[in-house]
Amino acid sequence: MKNITKQSLVTFSLLSPGLVVIGCLFFYPLFVIIRNSLAFGEEQVFYHYIEFLSSSNGLYVIGLTCLLAFGATFLSICLSIVLILILRRKPLGHTFFKTLILAPIAIPGLICALGLLLFWDKNGWINLLVQSLTNHPIQVNYTIPGLIIFYTWLFFPYTFLITSSQIESLEKSIEEAAEVVGANRWQILRYILLPLVKPGLLAGSIMTFMLCFGAFSVPLICGGDYRPLSVTIYTTSAIFNRWDEGSAMAVVMALVQILFLISYIRIMRRTR
Repeated sequence: MKNITKQSLVTFSLLSPGLVVIGCLFFYPLFVIIRNSLAFGEEQVFYHYIEFLSSSNGLYVIGLTCLLAFGATFLSICLSIVLILILRRKPLGHTFFKTLILAPIAIPGLICALGLLLFWDKNGWINLLVQSLTNHPIQVNYTIPGLIIFYTWLFFPYTFLITSSQIESLEKSIEEAAEVVGANRWQILRYILLPLVKPGLLAGSIMTFMLCFGAFSVPLICGGDYRPLSVTIYTTSAIFNRWDEGSAMAVVMALVQILFLISYIRIMRRTR
């Protein structure tokens, strides 16, 4: 009994610095946000939540945030699968292309946002190429499709990285056995590779979705009039100094993310 008590004390003493840091940097700010979001002086304690969720602007902001996150996640899945299948065959320069794909992870989001804004500008490289072919520029900056493209480029490497690590761990003998029994490339992809890498694909896509849902730098700089939850929270709190309303929006944003995370865990359990 004494040994168990001593072991517990040693374990607690070792964990206490980390617990203090977590409490100071996570739980205390969370407590402050929840306290600020509650309207203690009003008839309804949840006044700010009701006002935000019942307004057309609040529902629009939530819908816009989900649309951008889902659209970028879907494109990330499709793009990751295509690139993984191409690079899995080890073409010439595959290491360079992998490094290029993973580059957005190492670049700060603010720099990425500014670079994308200049790259897709009316006088950017893409528009110069389009104008040379069609004489008509395309509008990408400050549009919803443009934001989805920017989100995809910035966050799809997470889906690619996790999925590629799992698909590269598969033995090629599995595909060879399928070819022996007469399966074509599409059947191997549809019935063998995708089911085997589905856990990694889901894990990478949920990480991409969470990052897209909470993205701030890209929509702040490249969003224009399209402002998702993160930018709306910032403008409401820091610019208009309505911290109570901004805190309520932040709690709603966290609850929506937790809801999607729970749904992901259930899907993962069913997949297993």
